[in-house]
Amino acid sequence: MIVGHFFGCLRMLSSWVTRTKSPSHTSLRKSKLGFKCNPVMIDAKDLSPAHRARYFWGNLPGMSRPSIAAAENTLELQDVLERNCNRQAQFAKVRTITTRSNSIKQKEQFLPVIMDGQEDTLWCTEMERIFGFPEHYTDVANLNRTKRHQLLGQAWSVPVIKHLLAPLKDYFSCTVTQEGSNGT
Repeated sequence: MIVGHFFGCLRMLSSWVTRTKSPSHTSLRKSKLGFKCNPVMIDAKDLSPAHRARYFWGNLPGMSRPSIAAAENTLELQDVLERNCNRQAQFAKVRTITTRSNSIKQKEQFLPVIMDGQEDTLWCTEMERIFGFPEHYTDVANLNRTKRHQLLGQAWSVPVIKHLLAPLKDYFSCTVTQEGSNGT
């Protein structure tokens, strides 16, 4: 039942918001979505340690408000690197991480991390943190590193989605009661 509810929410979200890399993305022009609004560009750099500029079309209230990081958001690459492993970020933010393995390389083809004096790539758990996922979120079904990277490259950034959906809390309210209470 929970799985069905999750996918129902996911379908509802995708009917409210669509994302692309470009405002003239071919698949959107060919689609029959018929958006009657202009896209809003949101760059994850304002909400996370990654540059990931994407255009969002939708009818959510407040979509075009400024991106302001929440207190719990990690904004620097160094903050997501494994602790006590002698890993140092070469950059404050990483470029867009896509499904291509070379997307990890930064300006002039540098890897984003120095470990023990040598360039190193981002580890899967570090990429998960960049996207706002819990550690080992993509560690399922014996997926190798490349497949996990590809999953993350297709993912929506959790801090960006939180930013997009945050205004809805002003429109919907709920009452939290403790389980087993008699409602009083």
